[in-house]
Order: sequence, then C-alpha cells, then structure tokens
Amino acid sequence: MSKKKPLVGFDRYVEKQWMDQAAKLVGDGKPLAEINVLLDEYLLTSIDGETSRRKTKNILTATWVKSSGVDEVFKAEAVELFRSANNAERLAIHYGMGIATYPYFLSLSKILGRLFKLQDEVTNSEFNRRVIESVGDRESIKRAAARYLQSLIQWEVLVSTGKSSVKPGNKIQLKNSALITWLYSSVLFSSEKDRLSMDEIVSDPAWFPFEIAPGCFKLAESQLVEVVHQGIGSTLISLSASAGSDT
Repeated sequence: MSKKKPLVGFDRYVEKQWMDQAAKLVGDGKPLAEINVLLDEYLLTSIDGETSRRKTKNILTATWVKSSGVDEVFKAEAVELFRSANNAERLAIHYGMGIATYPYFLSLSKILGRLFKLQDEVTNSEFNRRVIESVGDRESIKRAAARYLQSLIQWEVLVSTGKSSVKPGNKIQLKNSALITWLYSSVLFSSEKDRLSMDEIVSDPAWFPFEIAPGCFKLAESQLVEVVHQGIGSTLISLSASAGSDT
C-alpha cells in the first residue's frame, strides 16, 4: 500500500468538537460533498475567513472522510468505535486518526513523548528545536508544530503551564481491547518501516497521553494487522494484505 502523504498536512488549529462533528457526519453516512457543505456551515461561527475555514475543513475531511494513504477498513472501524465510545475514547480515536493520516502528527507525538520521559514539562523552544532536528528547519514546519501544540492543549492532552511550556494532561484510561488494537495499528500507516515489532508499537513514545491496559493488543481479532515473523521474544507485524486498498 502506498504511504505517500504530505510532509506536514496537519497545519491548522483543530478543536476536538470539530473532529467530533466530522466523525458524526461520516457515521451518518453523508457523502463527501454534503459533508463539505455542512462542515463549512458548522465552522462559520468559529473561524473567520473562507480560506481559513477551507484549510481547516480539509484537515477534518482528510482525517475522517477520505482514505488517501489510509485503509478504508481502518476508517470504517474508527466510525464503528466512535459510535459507542465515551468522550475519552473518542479523543483517543481522533488521536489515532491523526497519527494514521499524517506522519508529521506521529513525528511530533513521538518527540513530545520522548521529552516527557525525561522531564515533567517541555518548553516551546525545546520542542521546536527537536522538531527542526527531526523534520527540518522550514517556517511551515515550525508554524504547523505550534498549531499541533495548540490543538492538543484544546483537546486537554496537553496543559499549558503559562510560561511557554507544556506538560501532559491527565492520562486517558483505555481498556477496550478493540479500540486499543485499532489505535496501535495506526502507527503502521505512517511509520517509515513496513514492519514493526509488537514491543516497538506498544512502547512507542507517541502514546504518552494514555494509560493503556496491558494485554489488550489482540492481533488475532484485527483485520488490519498480521504477524509476518514470530521469533523468540519478538513478534513482527505489518498491515495485512486485506488492509492495503486505499483510494
């Protein structure tokens, strides 16, 4: 399956309730053309300017509606999970959709997660420095990194300390094995590697917002991933062949 995706893509401030609305419209079976109209109307009271609204709407539809670079089964599972999810689980689903749709979102989440393993708070300047080292020193990249932080603060994944730094919000408890298996599979859509070990996925620093119950990665129950190598102490998995038809 092709993983060709935009370098940045997630470059706007996006509120959780906007993502909720996009997910609801998809769950209602609305076609893309109608979703575009309804989202434009929905965002009118929140975003001034047609261009800004269009760019934000593009992120919402790329994340929740279109399947370019992301398998349709993955998004269909997200819609089903969203229907019965509580508020915290819905946030986890949006987070997984961001990771699967945008490699940049995954990269920034990994950077933050690694930093939080070393310290309780991360300054904006330190975060930006690590982003530049990892992704590159371009104005569009730095701007998008700032929008990512602002979005995750609004989602309450991060807390602004009021001194140009952030710390993690309260851990989001996840115990639903179907949701957890789906969430873990999201990294395979944006990873530079076609295969990852289960240990790599489970211990990925991108999961810093969550407290995930152990033993809930149910490979046998997933249509999205498959075991490609079983060794002593190591299980390599990849996206399954049936999860390779993106449109």
